[in-house]
Amino acid sequence: MVLGALAFGGLGVSAADAAYMYDLEPVTVTATRVEEKVGKVPASVSVVTAEQIQQKNIRTLTEAIGQLPGVYNGRPQGMSDVGSGIQVRGFGESNVLVLYDGIPINNGYDGGANWSTVSINDVQKIELLRGAASSLYGGRAVGGVVNIVSKNPDKTGGRVYAEYGSNKTWRRGVSASYKVDDKWSFGVGYENRRTDGYKKKLTYTKKGKSKTPSGTVGTGFEATENYAGVPIYVLGYPGKGASKDNTYNFKLKYNFSDNKSMIYRYTHDNYKYFAKGPVSFIHDADGHQLFEGSVLLPDGKYYNFDESDFTDYYGRRKSDVHAFTYRDDDHKILFNAGLTNIKDSGYSTGSDFAGKGPGSDARYPSKSYKADFQKTWEFGRNTLVGGFDIQRDSMIYTKRKLAHWHDWNSGTSRTLQVGGKNLVMAAFVQDKYQFNDQWGMYAGLRFDHYKKYDGFFKGVDHKKYTEVTEEDKDYNELSPKLAFEYKPDDASTYYISYGHSFKAPSLYQLYRHDPSYGYVANPGLDPETTNTFEIGAKKTFDRTQVNFDVYHAKTKDMIIASAKDAEGHRKYINEDEATRDGMELEVRHQFNDALSAYANYAWERAHDKEGKRLYSIPQHVFHAGVEYQKPEWNAYLEAQYISSRNARDEVAHRLYSEDAVYTINLGANYQFAKGATIGFAINNLLDRDYWAWQYADGRTYTVKLSYEF
Repeated sequence: MVLGALAFGGLGVSAADAAYMYDLEPVTVTATRVEEKVGKVPASVSVVTAEQIQQKNIRTLTEAIGQLPGVYNGRPQGMSDVGSGIQVRGFGESNVLVLYDGIPINNGYDGGANWSTVSINDVQKIELLRGAASSLYGGRAVGGVVNIVSKNPDKTGGRVYAEYGSNKTWRRGVSASYKVDDKWSFGVGYENRRTDGYKKKLTYTKKGKSKTPSGTVGTGFEATENYAGVPIYVLGYPGKGASKDNTYNFKLKYNFSDNKSMIYRYTHDNYKYFAKGPVSFIHDADGHQLFEGSVLLPDGKYYNFDESDFTDYYGRRKSDVHAFTYRDDDHKILFNAGLTNIKDSGYSTGSDFAGKGPGSDARYPSKSYKADFQKTWEFGRNTLVGGFDIQRDSMIYTKRKLAHWHDWNSGTSRTLQVGGKNLVMAAFVQDKYQFNDQWGMYAGLRFDHYKKYDGFFKGVDHKKYTEVTEEDKDYNELSPKLAFEYKPDDASTYYISYGHSFKAPSLYQLYRHDPSYGYVANPGLDPETTNTFEIGAKKTFDRTQVNFDVYHAKTKDMIIASAKDAEGHRKYINEDEATRDGMELEVRHQFNDALSAYANYAWERAHDKEGKRLYSIPQHVFHAGVEYQKPEWNAYLEAQYISSRNARDEVAHRLYSEDAVYTINLGANYQFAKGATIGFAINNLLDRDYWAWQYADGRTYTVKLSYEF
C-alpha cells in the first residue's frame, strides 16, 4: 500500500531527479573481456550495483545475486550457511567461476565458492554471465561467471554503518579511503557479521535401541516422518545455526597517468559457525528438559540419549585473498595476479556441550595462485582480445583426534591425510568482427593444458603412517565459442551462440581416500565437458527492457560417486550425462524517473542419460519487484517463487525435503541528513515455513543506520 501511494504520488518528477533513474543498460566486461553495454553483447548478462545493494536488505553476495534470472539461492541459513547452494542454470558452484577483482574465490579443495570472503560493503558491482564461458575463462566457467568488482580508493571519504535484526543479527563496519595526491591513494575497511541464527536441524531417531532405560525416563518426543516418508521420532534440535565473521580489507593504488594504474588489494576473513542453545523436547516429571536419559518409543523399545545427540559442527574458515591489478588503457593491457589462501577450513565434532571432552576434526585448507594477462587490439572491423593465464591449486585434507573438541589446537593424533595439486596453463583469443552496422560475429578459442600431480594418502596401519603416491596425469582441452549477433536498430539485439566448456575434477574428487568412511581415490578422472547452444533477444521499448533466451546444455563424462564395490568402497567416476533445456525471460520497466519494476522467470528441465529428471534443479524460478527511488529515500517490494525440488515419492515440509518457496520482502531507507540514512526491512513477510534441505527462517526484521562522509 505504501509503494502504491508512492507510485501515484510520484508521477510528476522533476528533471533533476533523472540521475536516479534505473539504468536499463549498464556496462559489462565479463561477457567478452571488453567493455560493452549489457544490451549489446551476445550473451545473457546481469549487473548489480553498489547503490542497489545499499538500498536493499542485502548482507551477503549470494543474496545480492539471488534475485537475478536463472539463479537459485539454496542457502537458507544466510550468513551462517557454508553449503554450496548456489545454482546458475542448474549448475552448482564448482561449475560457476567466481572472481573477486580477477582472482577466483572458488576454493582449491572442492571448487565451492567462499562467499563470506568478501564484505558486501566493499562491492562496487557484481556481473553475472550465464552460459558457457570456458573460451575466455577456462575450467569451472560452465554454468557462468560471477565477477565481483570491489570499490577503488579514488577519492577521500568513507562510510560507517550498523544493522541489527531478528535472531540477534548484526552487520556493522567502517570503510575509508584517502587520496594522498594525484598518484597515490589507499583504502581500508572492516566488517563484523554475527547472528544467533535459527533452528536448522533436528535430533531424531528412527527406532528404539534398548529394552531397558539407561537413566531418567522422560516423555515428549514428536512423531513425524522425514522427506522419504520414513517414520522418525524427534527428540529436539542441536540449537540455532549461529556464526561470527570478521572481514578486513586494505587497498593501495598508484596512478602512473590518467589511463595507467596499478592497485594491490588484500582481504582477510575469519569465519566461525556453531550451534547455540540446544533444545530437548524430552522432559522429566517436573517439566525440566532432559539432555541425558531415556525415552520409550512406540516400537516398545527405549532410546537412550545423552548430550552427543544434541551437539553439532563447530566450524571455521580463515582466508586471505591477495590481488594485484595493472591496467594500461592507452595500450589496452590488463594484468591480474593473486593468491586465494584458505589457511584453515574445517569443523570438529564432539559429545559434550562445553566442548571440553574428546572429539574429532576434519581440516581442509587450500591455496590457489592465479595470473592472467590480456591485451586488446582494434583494427578495421575487428576487435581482438588475446592473452594467457596460469593457475595452481593445492589442498591437504587431514582428520585428527582432539583432546577438547572446541579447541582446534588440542590434536592428539592424526588418523588420515590426503593431498594433491593441479596446474593449468592456458592461452586464449577472441575476435569480434563487425560485418556491418547490423551484423557481428564473436569467435573465441582457448587452449588449456591441465596437470594433476603430487597426490598422496597417509593412513594409519598399526600406529604407523604409510604413504602412497597417486598417479600423475595431464591432458589438453580446447574450448571454442562462436556467436552471431544482429542489431537491426539501437534498441534491439538478437543472437545465437555455441560454446564448449569443461570442468576439471576437483582435488577432493581426485584424491579423496578414506576407506574407513567408504571412499577410495581415483586420480584417473577426466574433466566433465558441456556443449551449450543458446538463442537470445534483447529489446528496449522506450522505458521497458525485455531480455529473452533459450538454451540447451549437454554434459558428458559427468563425475558421480560409483556404487559400492565388493569391499563396500565408492569412488568418483566419469559415468553420467546430464541435459539441461531452459528459457529465461526478464522484463524491466521504468514508469517514471522514480518508480520502476522488474520480473524474471526461468524454466529448466534437467535429466540424466536415462531420461530421469534431476530433481535437485528447480524447474521454475520466478522473481519480481517494485522499486521507488528519490534523492532522499527509496523503498522496495520483492517476491520470489521457487518450485519444489522433491522427487515424486518424497514428502514436503519434512526433514531434508526441498520444498517450494514463496516469499515476499520489503524495505525502505530515508536520508534524514546529509550522508545519514536510516532504514528498515522485513524478509519473508508472510512468515512462510519451508525446508531447503535445512530448515529456513521465518519472518525477520532489520533496522539499519549509515553515515557517509
